[in-house]
Amino acid sequence: DAAEQVNEQLAELGRSARKKADEAKGEAVKGLNNIAETIRREAREAGADDDALKSADAVAANLEKAAQYLKKNSYEDIREDVEERVKENTFMLIGIVFVVGLVLGLILRGGGNRR
Repeated sequence: DAAEQVNEQLAELGRSARKKADEAKGEAVKGLNNIAETIRREAREAGADDDALKSADAVAANLEKAAQYLKKNSYEDIREDVEERVKENTFMLIGIVFVVGLVLGLILRGGGNRR
């Protein structure tokens, strides 16, 4: 029956999309961990002082924390966390969006030097 075929095709499309999303999430986790490793290595190889090494390590640790979060949480968990943060910080989010929009507008206009 046609309805069953459509449902089967939609289910297959959903499985395919989920597989691709999982692959992308896995690549993001790998990428974040690789960047963290690179930051630490580059800071050491550049002979950075103690404060710079601590800062580099803090940035790398936060990237690793983000990678772990992505790895252990489902898409539903992530969506719920984003919704919660947006509700908690609505005005900050509006301010950030305003500033980003303002900056993008200035960039796209060429800094306002047109006549």
